[in-house]
Amino acid sequence: MSDSETKGPGWHATATVGAVLFGLAAVIGYDVTLMAPAQAVGVGPTAAMRIVALLLVVLGLAHVAKALRMRAALHGKTSELGAVLTNRAALGWVLGGLIGMILILQLGGGFVIGSTWLFVSTARAFGQPIRIKSPAIGFLLAAIVFAFFTRALSLSLPAGPLERLFLG
Repeated sequence: MSDSETKGPGWHATATVGAVLFGLAAVIGYDVTLMAPAQAVGVGPTAAMRIVALLLVVLGLAHVAKALRMRAALHGKTSELGAVLTNRAALGWVLGGLIGMILILQLGGGFVIGSTWLFVSTARAFGQPIRIKSPAIGFLLAAIVFAFFTRALSLSLPAGPLERLFLG
């Protein structure tokens, strides 16, 4: 079995992720049609949702294209087990990050701490060792996202002790 057959998800999983992204884009697109139009001239509440739906479509297209390339590359090749193996440790780190973020939010830890944990665990899943670099980058990105959503867009994200300390 070659290294290219054992690294990363197989083309089935990649195609499935692409289909799920298309489904999410469709749901968001449908929700946009149900939202009230903007009350004044300018950007309304549907603008961000349309951008998110468009980005999900682009990501879905990229996943499907990647899956088709992977399928073409594997055409005629099968592993000894008959399936492409997955990296279970990486999957565990990502799932642990998602579960950890949910728990942090439910226990009142706030968006910044939860998102930092998710970033660190996802970076670890991609092979980045857990040192000061991953938490620092994750914290900075989460703080910027939190500040943007709460200050610029006036949207509410779960606030924890750090958010209340720095942003009131």
